[in-house]
Amino acid sequence: MPLNPDEIDLTFEIPNREWSGRLTRPTVNCFLYDIRENQRLRAAGWDVRTNPTTRSGGRSRGPLRFDATYQITAWARAREDEHRLLWRTLAALVRHPLLPADVLQGGLQEQPMPMPTSVAQAEQMPANIGDLWQGLDNPIHPSLTYVVTLALDPAMTVTSPLVLRAPVFQLQQIGDGSLTVAGRVADRENTATPVVGALVLLLETGGRAFTGDDGTFAIPNAPRGRATLRVYSEGRDTQDTVVDIPGPSVELLV
Repeated sequence: MPLNPDEIDLTFEIPNREWSGRLTRPTVNCFLYDIRENQRLRAAGWDVRTNPTTRSGGRSRGPLRFDATYQITAWARAREDEHRLLWRTLAALVRHPLLPADVLQGGLQEQPMPMPTSVAQAEQMPANIGDLWQGLDNPIHPSLTYVVTLALDPAMTVTSPLVLRAPVFQLQQIGDGSLTVAGRVADRENTATPVVGALVLLLETGGRAFTGDDGTFAIPNAPRGRATLRVYSEGRDTQDTVVDIPGPSVELLV
């Protein structure tokens, strides 16, 4: 679903009353509501692996499968605008029973299995949707229940540091002729720690990029003059930063 970042925001924040009171533009909210094991997809046997070089072998349990459940809502001043936006979101989601490989970013590219999805299925909705909205201290809002099934290897070891603080931008201009905004998103308290998988939007053109494993990004075809970069990163507030293009490399605290 192509969303024009000049007109519509996309966020993963908790849609409580405080959040909705700050909205200034139409917004699609994807709220991660629940994570639980999909026991129907649990592997019953063992994976056997052999090493012909050492003539040895081993066995291990297959990955576990977990359902990540989102409540997706549309927010706008006019109810009819909310309904249109939610309906178009539904149309986009039902077209992809599997997450397409060409849109995967960060750790999703390393998933060992396809990632099935489902949307607006009765058995996956919260038992009492009113309790959810009461907990959020907000009136009941029309929502889509969207489920993505992910694989998790119990033997996986993660050595990268946790990033729990607001990010930092390091911005530079590269290229000749047409301008490219490039830089790095890093932890505010420790700029040596990159923020991986953050979405960076250039609002004036709609250009976007995800940060790589080293926290770097590059957005081509940037306009000359003043522009706004917007950062979406899981677990953080949306950050807007105004920059001048072209200009010297700078570090932006957001």
